[in-house]
Amino acid sequence: MNVEIKLSTEDDAPIIRNLWPLYQHDVSAFDGAVPNQHGIFSSDNETATWAQHAASLDSWWRDPHALFPYLIRVDGAPAGFNLIAAQARLDKGISADFVVHEFFVLHAYRGSSTAERAAVEGFNQHRGKWEVVTYPTHLKGILFWRRVIGQYTAMQFSEEEIDHPWGRKVAFHFDNAI
Repeated sequence: MNVEIKLSTEDDAPIIRNLWPLYQHDVSAFDGAVPNQHGIFSSDNETATWAQHAASLDSWWRDPHALFPYLIRVDGAPAGFNLIAAQARLDKGISADFVVHEFFVLHAYRGSSTAERAAVEGFNQHRGKWEVVTYPTHLKGILFWRRVIGQYTAMQFSEEEIDHPWGRKVAFHFDNAI
């Protein structure tokens, strides 16, 4: 299995936009989101199509010094994404240099080391203080990040449940600048 993780370009943006509703459906199991009247996971009832909603992702390709949208492929086929944000684009109250903002791997590739490789490649591309958060009810996600970050840092990380600018989260912190 050939796994490729690369910083996506505007040409790749439609692929991530196409994967986005699958990601939102997965996340809805933990954040309680339900589709609007048009069947779209959106906070408003005006968004009627996925194309309209996907436009909210456009900023990922407009700020190349602070937003890093990685596309994950397996044997050439789209397999997921790892969207990393730098401090300049983070909410107040987040003191990390980098955050895994959104992370998604298709079900077909889970358990195959694809997700682990995509996470580690993202960490390797950006040096500094990191924050990775997940939902307290997302037990598989907590175990995944604990294992991956633990192996990556030789257990030199912190983990705590916190009130985060994005809601109640389990937060992992580590520094790979050393």
